[in-house]
Amino acid sequence: MGNIKNNYIEIDIRNIAPGERRSKIFERFLALGQGQELHVIADHDPVHLLGSMKSHKLPVDVAAYRTLTDKDGTFTGIFKKLEHENVNENFLATDIDQERNYLPDRFNPVTVYTGENYRVIITYIKAGQFIPVHSPSTDLIFSVFKGNGSMVAGDREINIHPGSIVIVHAGEKRGVFADTDMEAFHVVSPVPDEKDHLEVKEKLESKKYI
Repeated sequence: MGNIKNNYIEIDIRNIAPGERRSKIFERFLALGQGQELHVIADHDPVHLLGSMKSHKLPVDVAAYRTLTDKDGTFTGIFKKLEHENVNENFLATDIDQERNYLPDRFNPVTVYTGENYRVIITYIKAGQFIPVHSPSTDLIFSVFKGNGSMVAGDREINIHPGSIVIVHAGEKRGVFADTDMEAFHVVSPVPDEKDHLEVKEKLESKKYI
């Protein structure tokens, strides 16, 4: 289940029982040398593991986390072990141009940071793509940098454009449809879990927005 490469260990968790995944991932991570990476292959972004790693005092470099997305919808979360375990992580800088990555067949949420109680994302949505309407257990702050479209927020549907800021409470419906290529910054709190991703995954597979 784990493959050792030159400077990283790879583990595919898609065929590991959910109750065993975290222990297997932690085991592989602790086997890394300082500065090496663990590549976790999953059917959703495994960024939520950062919170568990930090709470268990694992020496994970939170600022170095990144996600790769294949055309088939497979995610690879890349977790780096700190070069020095006493590094003080108190700063992260990036920009929307540096992170830009549009996918041909689905929206792409690029995680730029995950704290203990929140996650920061830049999402790239090509014209005609969408974030399916779903009702996760997270608060959402959504701000549009580029593009026009519409957004479901609770029981309303509103037009959004550069400068739009929308806040949706946990448990309320939210979804975005892009009329033109769209780039947006959003924060969700608390960090979503696997159940929060399930509705999005199912609707993307069936190509359903609502």
